[in-house]
Amino acid sequence: MKRVVWLVAVASLWVFGCAHAPTQPGERADLVRNAEQTLARMEARDPTLRPLIDRSVGYVVFPAVGQGGFLVGGGAGSGVLFENGQPVHFATVSNMAVGAIAGGQRFAQVVVLRDPAALAQLKSGRFAFGAQASAVMLRSGAAAGATFDKGTAVFVEPVHGAILNASIGGQRIRLTL
Repeated sequence: MKRVVWLVAVASLWVFGCAHAPTQPGERADLVRNAEQTLARMEARDPTLRPLIDRSVGYVVFPAVGQGGFLVGGGAGSGVLFENGQPVHFATVSNMAVGAIAGGQRFAQVVVLRDPAALAQLKSGRFAFGAQASAVMLRSGAAAGATFDKGTAVFVEPVHGAILNASIGGQRIRLTL
């Protein structure tokens, strides 16, 4: 059992460290295109998401975030920060969790930034979600009743896989130029 926990912890840390923003122009263009397509798909699924985004100062779209683990888990993904509908920065998201966690999944995530203070915090590099933050599973009408925590709301759309997660952890977003 100790060996299994150790292997899963090492694998989770490897996944945790794999998030990187693209550096090549072609990779960056692909990520922007994927982010725009992901947002369009999520808006089609929940038409109330567009008005929420239009009222925001910015939003970060992560087309694919991978997450997995057993007792100890982690995940990572790359995305794009948009301001006024234009891509302005690339971003990485990473998360770590400990507790009752088992499985693996891939999901898309949109982080909506309601006010300039939330955007400034993201740009300063001090942007992290603690154990109290929660994401809203995307479904029709979900954005209409969104609640913001410290100026942010998070929407998640499962892509594939399954994970049982009753753990404590956090998520960090970092920007690159």
